[in-house]
Amino acid sequence: MSLEHLLPFAGDHAIQSAVVVVEWAAPGGSGHLTADVLQELQDVAAPKLAHLGLTANEKLNVFEVQMGPGQATSHSSQLAGGFKASRSSSTGEEARSVMLTRENCIIQINDYMRWAQAKDHIREYWNVLLPIVGKTAPILHLTLQFNDVFLWRAPPDELIMTEVFKHDTTWLPQHAFSLQNLWHSHHGYFCDQASPCKFRQLDNVNVSRTMVNNIESVQALVAHRASFTDAIWVKQPLSDEDVISQVLDKFHGDNKKILAGLFSDEVLRKINLLSI
Repeated sequence: MSLEHLLPFAGDHAIQSAVVVVEWAAPGGSGHLTADVLQELQDVAAPKLAHLGLTANEKLNVFEVQMGPGQATSHSSQLAGGFKASRSSSTGEEARSVMLTRENCIIQINDYMRWAQAKDHIREYWNVLLPIVGKTAPILHLTLQFNDVFLWRAPPDELIMTEVFKHDTTWLPQHAFSLQNLWHSHHGYFCDQASPCKFRQLDNVNVSRTMVNNIESVQALVAHRASFTDAIWVKQPLSDEDVISQVLDKFHGDNKKILAGLFSDEVLRKINLLSI
């Protein structure tokens, strides 16, 4: 049986979306950016992001409710919660976005082409935002997530899991190979890293036989999260040699290694990862 009917989501690669998150707020609310800082970020950064192509701008608000012990009434207020800058594709769908909140900055790329280009754009967005964030808060966590999707354009009973995945892969339970219907597998684990700095890495590997837009599909959603031992203060624009950029590159390499250990050679050939 050939996998000629298993098609990568984007033609020469399978990445439906790439998401990068930097976090500065600790559990319990410490480290949240104040409304004044968020307003400064919107006033200063939004025009610069528009110059980089993210022309749609949306203000985000949060509601706070204050109640004291024994009080029968509460007081609520609406505060600046951040903003979202984005741009749409020719079909009207959101191609990419940058959302900045009190706790984090989330960059989502739905028009992914190749890593070098995506990384350059991510750093451009960061260099608009993070030096302002760095006036009051350091970076505590960094996450990179890829969602790889393959669409099956044939009858469901012709999709054979032993042809899609390596039979001896460590990322799936053997039970998945005998299933004839939809399924999901999740595997998560921590490992400590010493380079390019000290951090604890959390990898989550989610693999599914699922439905995407009512089409039978195979999906690998893989996320890597760094919790830095020493918080990182960003005061100046980042370069390729900065620690955050190096960790991001490491995560990209880790992601490719996981995919190479998960998918069969025929599938890897479809997305140019066979040599990994």
